[in-house]
Amino acid sequence: MVKRIAILFAILLICCLAILGYFFQRGRKILFTDPYKTISLRACIVIETVDLQSFMNSLTTGKGLFGEIGKVSEFDSFNRKVKFLADQFNKPGFKKLLGDGSSLISLFPAQDGTLQPLLSLTVSGEVRTRQIKELLHSSGIKEVSERKLNGSQVIMIPFIVNTRPDTVYLSLLSGLMICSTSEKLIEEARAQTGGENDIRKQPGFSRVLLAAGKNEDKIFIVFNNLTNLFNSFLKVPGSGLAEMISRLAGTAGGDIYINEDGIVLSGYTDCKDSSDYLYRYKSLTPSEFHTYKILPSSTVLFETLILPPDKQLNISDTSVSKAVAGLADKLKEYLGEEITKAYIDIKERPVGDNTLIILELANRVEAEKIFLEELGPAKEIIYFAPDDQSIIPVYKTSFRGLIKVIMPGLSPGFDDTYYAFYDNYIISGSSYATISRLLYDNILNKTLANDLVYRDFESTLPSRAGYFFYCVPSRILDYLAGFLNDDIIKGLRQNKLSLNKIQAAGFQFVSSNGMIYNSLSVKFKEEAREESTTEWETLLDTIAAIKPFFFTNHTTGAKEIFIQDIKNNTYLINAAGRVLWKVPLKERINGSIYMVDYFRNGKLQLLFSGKDYLHLLDRNGNYVQRYPVKLRSPATNSISLFDYDNNRNYRLFIAGEDKLIYSYDKTGNVVKGWTPFRTSGKVMSDIVYFKVSGKDFLVACDETSVYFLDRSGKKRINLKEPVTKARGSAIRLSAGSDPFLVCTAPDGMVQQIYFDGSVRKFSLMKASIDHSFDFFDVDGDGFGEYVFIENGMLYLYDHNKTEIFTRKFELSHLGGPVSISFSASDRKIGVFDIDNKLIYLIGKNGETMNGFPLRGASMFSIGKLSDKSGWHLIVGGTDRFLYNYKIETEAK
Repeated sequence: MVKRIAILFAILLICCLAILGYFFQRGRKILFTDPYKTISLRACIVIETVDLQSFMNSLTTGKGLFGEIGKVSEFDSFNRKVKFLADQFNKPGFKKLLGDGSSLISLFPAQDGTLQPLLSLTVSGEVRTRQIKELLHSSGIKEVSERKLNGSQVIMIPFIVNTRPDTVYLSLLSGLMICSTSEKLIEEARAQTGGENDIRKQPGFSRVLLAAGKNEDKIFIVFNNLTNLFNSFLKVPGSGLAEMISRLAGTAGGDIYINEDGIVLSGYTDCKDSSDYLYRYKSLTPSEFHTYKILPSSTVLFETLILPPDKQLNISDTSVSKAVAGLADKLKEYLGEEITKAYIDIKERPVGDNTLIILELANRVEAEKIFLEELGPAKEIIYFAPDDQSIIPVYKTSFRGLIKVIMPGLSPGFDDTYYAFYDNYIISGSSYATISRLLYDNILNKTLANDLVYRDFESTLPSRAGYFFYCVPSRILDYLAGFLNDDIIKGLRQNKLSLNKIQAAGFQFVSSNGMIYNSLSVKFKEEAREESTTEWETLLDTIAAIKPFFFTNHTTGAKEIFIQDIKNNTYLINAAGRVLWKVPLKERINGSIYMVDYFRNGKLQLLFSGKDYLHLLDRNGNYVQRYPVKLRSPATNSISLFDYDNNRNYRLFIAGEDKLIYSYDKTGNVVKGWTPFRTSGKVMSDIVYFKVSGKDFLVACDETSVYFLDRSGKKRINLKEPVTKARGSAIRLSAGSDPFLVCTAPDGMVQQIYFDGSVRKFSLMKASIDHSFDFFDVDGDGFGEYVFIENGMLYLYDHNKTEIFTRKFELSHLGGPVSISFSASDRKIGVFDIDNKLIYLIGKNGETMNGFPLRGASMFSIGKLSDKSGWHLIVGGTDRFLYNYKIETEAK
C-alpha cells in the first residue's frame, strides 16, 4: 500500500481547526499537560512551552487565527477555559508559583475518541498544597476541596462551562504541579514518575526532541497513538484511513510560531520503521517543484511528490489491462521527477469530476508519440478551442488505471479516462471539463504561479521539498465530506465566514540529517478570502491604468478588449480572454479611445492620444504610417474625434499647454482652414461637438469660461453671462424644441446654456468643488435626470427638480456617475468606490443591482462580447488581472 498523503494531510490540516471545538463542545477537556517524566507512552500530542504565561496570552489576544477561533460558537467552551487560565496566570500570585522550567500540555486519547488533557509545570520546591488552596481562594475560587489519592493530596476545583459541570484535579509532587480534568490521568501521571518508560521512549521522540529549538514553544505528535482520535472524525470509522495515519511515521515535532498572520510549525519527523509511509522520503533528494506553475488559480487542493528514482511500476496489478501496463512501461523512461494530484474548484460539478493527476515529462515529444501510437487510429478526440487560434486535443481513452500503475495508492478510485498534453506535462482527469479548465486558465495565465494569495503563502515555506501539500480550507469542504463525519462537516459549514479568513494551509517536507524536516503553515487574514465570480481573468504585466475599450474585430465581427497597464504596455484581448498582442508605448493613454476606419476599406484601427503624441494602431498592434505623430504642444486634455458628415473624413481636436486648441486630420496634419483658438486658461476636459438646427458647435471649457466655436475655430456664440464648468461636471445636450447644454458650476449650481447665448441657473443642492455631475435619462421617460456625487453620496433629481433618491456609500472617494443603458427602459447609474475597490450599478430608485458590488480597481466598461453572450463588465483588478464579469441587470 502506497501513500494517500493528500487525504491524510488534508484531514490533519482541517481537523486541527475542528478538533478543539468538536471535543471542547462536549466539555471533556482543557488544554493542560505535564513534564516529560509524568507523560506516559499513551500521549498522542505534547506541547512544550518555555513561557506558559506568554503562550496562554498568545491564544487569548483576540487577534489573528486564535482571535477568530474565539468568535466561533463551537469553541466558546474552549475559549472560556483558556481565557480563565490566562487570567489566572497573569495574576501576581500565580507568577510567583510558576517555576523557570518548561511547561507541558499533553493530550491523551480516550476510548470514546475524545482527548483528555494533562498540564504539568515546574513549581518551587517549597510550594505546598495549603499555599495552592490559599492562592485559589485569593483569586476568587471559593469552592475548593481536597482528598487523598493513593496517599497523596489532590485538590478538586469544580467549575461550570455552558451549564455543564466539570472538575479540575490538581496535585503536587517533587517540584511539579500536575492538573487535569481527568482524575485517572492524575493517578497515571503520579505513577508514571516512578517508571522508566515515559513518552520519550516512543519511537523517534527523543531524537526529534533533541533537534527542536531550545527556546521555542514546541509541539510533538506520536502517530501510533492517533488511531482512536481519527476514527472518531471519519465518515466510516475503521475504514483503514485512521490506521494509515498512525503508520505515517514514529514521531513528528515542530517549533511553534504564532502571529496575527497565522501559525507556522517547523521541525523534524523521525521514521525508524521501514513500514512507515514516510520512510522512503528520508533518502529522497529535495527538488524545486514546477507543476504548480500550470495549476489554475482555482486549484483549492494539491499535493506534489517526487517520483521514486527507480520509477518502479505496479504492473502486476490485475485490475488493469495488459495494454495499460504496457503503456506505463513504455512511458517510464520519459517521465520527469514529479507527480501532482490536484482538486479544482469548479462550481456545480461532482467532486469526483474535479480531480486531475499531472505527470511531469522528461521528453514530451517521445511520450506523446508513444501515447498516440498506443491509442491507435480510432482515437476519440475532443478539441479544446476557446477561440479560432487556440486548439488543443483532449483524448478520451480506455487507459483507465494508467496512473495507478505509475503511482500506486496516489488516488484510489480515480477515473483517468481523459488525457491531454500541455507544456512538459501529461494531464489526466475523469472529466473533459476539468482538463479544459486547466488549459483555459493557462491561456489566460490565471495560474497559482500568478496568484498573489498563493505566492504570499508559498513564501512561508522552504523553496525545495520532497513533498508539498496545499489547500484552501473553506473551499474543500465538499472534498472532505467524503472522509470526515457529518458533525465535523456541519460545524465547518456553519462557520464558513471564519474559515474564509484562513487564506491557505500547507505542509512540506524534505530529507535532512537522516530524518524528515517538515514545515506546516496556516495563513490567516482578517479580510476573508473572496471566491471569484468572474467569467475569466487575464493576467497583465502590471495593473490596468485606463478604462477598458471594446474594439470590433472587422474580420469576424467579434468584440475584443483594448487596455493599457501602468507600465504603458497596451494589450488586445479577445472575447475568450486570450492576449492577442502586447505593444509597449512611450506614454500613458490620456482619456478617450476611438475606433476608426482610416483607409475606408472596412478595416478598423485604434486612435488615441497621450500627453505628447497621437497614436494609431491597427488590429495587429502595428502603427499606421506616420504614427505616432508628435503634438504641436503637450496636451492638457484627451483627444476628441468627430466625423461631421459620416464620411470618415475625421477631425481630431486637442488642447495644448500653450492654451491653443488644435485640429488635426486623420493623417496627423494640422487641418487647413482651422485657426488654433486661444483660451484664457488650460482646457482640461474633452472638447465636445453638437449639431443643433443645422449648425455645428464645438464646445471647449477652461477654468473660467465655456467657448462655442465653429468648424474654423471662430467663436459662434457670445454668452450673455459668465459660465464656469466644474472640473467634475460633464456637459450634455438636452434636446427638444428649445435645446440647451447642461453642466454645473464649481459650487454645484446647475447651468442651462441656450444656443442664443442666454443662461439659466438654479441650485438643487449645496456641493463642494470636488463634486461630480452628469445629466442623462435614468428612468427611460425621455427626460434627462440630474445626477450628483458629493462627499460619498449619490443624488438623483428628476427633470422637474424633485429629489428621487439619495444613496450613501461607505467612504467618500467615489468615481462616476456613469450612464449605463441596457435598453430603452433598462438604465443604470454606475459608481466606482475607489477606496474599497468596488463597483456598483444603481437603479432608478436607488437600489443595487443583482450581483453587485463587484471587485475592481479601475474605471470599468460594460458591453457585449458577442451577440449571444449577454452583458459583460470589464475592469482591472489589484492583482494584475483584467476581470470579465457576466452581469445581471435585475434588482436584488
